[in-house]
Amino acid sequence: MTRPVPYPADTRAKGWRFELDHERIEQSDTWALAPSDVKPWLLMLWVTAWRQEPCGSLPNEDELIAVRIGMPMKTFAKVRSKLMRGWWEAEDGRLYHDTVTKRVLEMLAAREAERRRKAEYRQRKEAERRADTAGDPELSHGTTAGHQQDDARNDTGRDDTGTRTGTSTSKEENHHPARTTADVVGVGGQSPTKAGEVCRAIKAKKVADVNPSSPELLALIAKGVSVEIFEAAADICAKSNPPKGFAYLLGIVKRQLGEAAAIASGVGMPEKPWDQDRTTIEAKGVELGLGRWDEHDLRVDRETFPQYTERVRRAVEHRQGVPA
Repeated sequence: MTRPVPYPADTRAKGWRFELDHERIEQSDTWALAPSDVKPWLLMLWVTAWRQEPCGSLPNEDELIAVRIGMPMKTFAKVRSKLMRGWWEAEDGRLYHDTVTKRVLEMLAAREAERRRKAEYRQRKEAERRADTAGDPELSHGTTAGHQQDDARNDTGRDDTGTRTGTSTSKEENHHPARTTADVVGVGGQSPTKAGEVCRAIKAKKVADVNPSSPELLALIAKGVSVEIFEAAADICAKSNPPKGFAYLLGIVKRQLGEAAAIASGVGMPEKPWDQDRTTIEAKGVELGLGRWDEHDLRVDRETFPQYTERVRRAVEHRQGVPA
C-alpha cells in the first residue's frame, strides 16, 4: 500500500548539505544488518537520494537505482534486501526512507524560518524608511531617493541557498527613533533646532543615517559640543573603509569629549602644557572646537600636523588674548 508524498514534488536540496548523523547511523538496524562490503553502498544510496528531485527520494526501478549509485546490477540484485531495507513507495511512484525524509523536512522548516525572518526584517526596514521619509525634507517631495532597493525584490532563491545561518547582522538590527520634520526645519518657518542644524551638517559630510531625536546627540549638544566637532567626526566616518554611520560618529564625539575633560580636570596632577605632544595638542583642538588632526587625509595639499598645531596655537592666543 502506497503512502502520501511527504513534501512537494519540486523540493530540491539546492546546495543544502546532507550531514551524516553518526550516532543515528550506528543505532540503525539497517546499518547493523548490512555486511561490511554493503555499508559504503548504503551511504552512496542516501547521498544519491539527497540529490534527486524530490530531494530524498529514489526512482522505483532497481536498474535505475543501481546506475545512479554506480553499482553493477548483479551485485545490486544480491544485496537488494539489505540495501533497500526501510524504503517505501509513495503515491507519486517514488521510494522514500523515513530517516532521509526527516532530514528533508528539517531543511524545509529551516528555510521557512529564514524566509519569515527576512520578511519581518524587510517590513521593519520599510516602516523605518516611511518614518524617515516623513521626517526628512530631502526625501519628502515624492522622490525615490533613500528608498531601499531590495524592499520590492523577490527573495525566491535567496531563501533556498542551503545555508543554515539564522542570525542577523548588526546592521539589520539597528533601530533609530523616528525623526520629525520639526526636528530638522523648525515649526512654522522658524529656524531649525540645534539638533537639526547638526544633522544637516553631518549629512553634508555624507553620513546619512542621522537622527535629530537621538538622546545621545541631544545630551552632547546640551554639553556645548559645537557643530564643528560633529563635522570633524563626520569626516572621519566618511573616510573610513567601510564608511561609518551615525552611532559611530556619536562614539567619536563622546570619546573626544571624555578625553578633553579628563585632561582638563586631572586631579592631583600639575597641568601639562597643551602643546606637549600630539595627544595634548589634539585635546586642546577638540576643546576649542577645531577637532582632531585628520591623519587620514591623503590629499597633496592636506594640512600637516605642524600646520594643525599652529592653527590650535592661534585659537589659544585668540581665546586668551595673549601669546600661548
